[in-house]
Amino acid sequence: MSTLSNITDSHSVTVTVSLGSNLPYLNCSPREVVLGAMESLRLISIESQASSLYRSEPIGCPSGTGDFINAVMVLRLASMTSARELLVILQSIEADFGRQRGTVQNQARTLDLDIISYENQELESRDLILPHPRAIERRFVLMPLAEICPGMVFPGQSASIAQLLAALPCIENVQLLA
Repeated sequence: MSTLSNITDSHSVTVTVSLGSNLPYLNCSPREVVLGAMESLRLISIESQASSLYRSEPIGCPSGTGDFINAVMVLRLASMTSARELLVILQSIEADFGRQRGTVQNQARTLDLDIISYENQELESRDLILPHPRAIERRFVLMPLAEICPGMVFPGQSASIAQLLAALPCIENVQLLA
């Protein structure tokens, strides 16, 4: 795992991506799927920083849905990669790990990659909202992000990730994997 330097330049952007899986793919467990996706994300980045893995109970999913394995990565990408282009890349990585998009929202899935933030960009379109509209409500996003970037502040927010996490009600069961 490399860590992001404090050096920023006009040729790169910093993005935050959440990873989650609760279905195996081929011979890979959800844990292995997330670890494999992390490797794929490292390949597209100049630098990266990854959180530990966390186990979380599913939220808003159909009955019987298994727990998720979650993580967060902060990536530094070439500035020529737009948020929409990144979305296409993430969907391609999801497909590489067997993700099949259905009509049922919050269904079990082999891999879910979400752009949480893209530099300081605020965007609202049919297919992409930045920063991610529910990130500040999700312990499975804030816990891993607080591990690696507790002082980060999302666009449109005044509180840091650590402060958002501290203020979040404990309604989700999210645990650090040993």
